[in-house]
Amino acid sequence: MKKMRPALIALTATLALAVTACGSDDAPGNPTGSDNPTSETSTSEATSQTASSTETSTTSTTSSATSGTDLDAIRAAIAAAEKKAGGTAYEIDDQDDDGSWEVEVAKGAKSIEVDVAADATATIDDDDDDDVDEEDRAGLKAATIDLADAIDAALQEVDGTFDDAELEEEGGKHHWAVTIDTASDDDVDVLVDVTTGKATLEQDG
Repeated sequence: MKKMRPALIALTATLALAVTACGSDDAPGNPTGSDNPTSETSTSEATSQTASSTETSTTSTTSSATSGTDLDAIRAAIAAAEKKAGGTAYEIDDQDDDGSWEVEVAKGAKSIEVDVAADATATIDDDDDDDVDEEDRAGLKAATIDLADAIDAALQEVDGTFDDAELEEEGGKHHWAVTIDTASDDDVDVLVDVTTGKATLEQDG
């Protein structure tokens, strides 16, 4: 009996070590265990968020690079000119490629020129106060698409930087004639129907 006791003690110790080793893999809060679902979920969520952030950034960059025109700034300039003169804008021209604009506003039969700075500060040019010509009056009367929306329609038709826009009559129909500077050409003229908003490239000749 005395000879069996040391062997029994050794066997008991071996079993205890084996149980301890097995238990360590399944222990709660084990940070390195391969069966840790919290670790896998956190890694997956972090990867997904990073991919989503990258995709959003890329989309934003592409969108801003598509056109060199800040349409919101143009809308603000037109609105400022109309408010200052108390009429309807029917012509706009980029002054010095510095974000400032020269806007013609029809108030009754009179055409009022308004200079709009890059910060949308509007100033009336008292030296330029002519009558709106008959063709432009007819175009304004027929128009259901305003100047800002016409510029938007033209930029959707042609990628580039907006230069100027005015009313134009062609073939008995009135259009907004919008000029856009492009990378491949000096400029492209887009005609936007004043009633339907349909944009088409102006044909030469």
